[in-house]
Amino acid sequence: MKVHFRLMCGSAVVAGLCVWASALAAPPELAADTAKAATSADVAELQKKLEVIAENPDKNRGAIRTAKSLVLSIGVYGDAATQGQAAKVFLALDKKDYKGALDAAKGLSNPKADAAAIKSIQGKFELDDVMSSFRAAKSGGINIEKDLKDGLKAGQIEAKAAELIGARSAALASYTEKMPNDKAKVNPSQTAKWERWAKEMGIVGKELAEEGAKGAKADQKKLQAIMKRLNATCSNCHSDFRDE
Repeated sequence: MKVHFRLMCGSAVVAGLCVWASALAAPPELAADTAKAATSADVAELQKKLEVIAENPDKNRGAIRTAKSLVLSIGVYGDAATQGQAAKVFLALDKKDYKGALDAAKGLSNPKADAAAIKSIQGKFELDDVMSSFRAAKSGGINIEKDLKDGLKAGQIEAKAAELIGARSAALASYTEKMPNDKAKVNPSQTAKWERWAKEMGIVGKELAEEGAKGAKADQKKLQAIMKRLNATCSNCHSDFRDE
């Protein structure tokens, strides 16, 4: 069974979910177990981030962006209730109501669907929010890029860790494709290149998630080969479009 977002927008709840879909280019089709595992991991990370943020927002601005990034990834593979509850976290963060965001994050333990909250976050996030999860933990991220590079350096990686890197990368790539930065907007050729790299990140991320989902039966050589492709895709995109 695959989880994807080819939705009809008739009911109130599904209409809210279609807001997520409208912000995505080509949402990845992930196995249901992968989607569930990634959602659980992201909820746990989001709750941890909010504890830190609520304690001292001024010293954890990077974590604020990452919390928003986690909400966005949950918007790709979470169920309707989790998406709605996560959207409440985003809205509280957008208002700088960090205690309210923490309370909403705690509510993810027993989430309730909220189509209006999902609809309300449309247009409130930036590319920096989307990409923040890739940053190092010391900068407020959740080490996606570091974990990828560490796995390549070590020549091996736990299958479940690879699955999570892949799922998160695929989810965030689907936003990235529709959010070109200024360098990518210079001309149609640059925009097409941006979209190509983003699509490639999504495709390769999905492949990594699929191989990692095999657990003990995952092929380490395949994992390493896929991770090399994912790392190369990220590096090429950075080379073409990063400002620094």
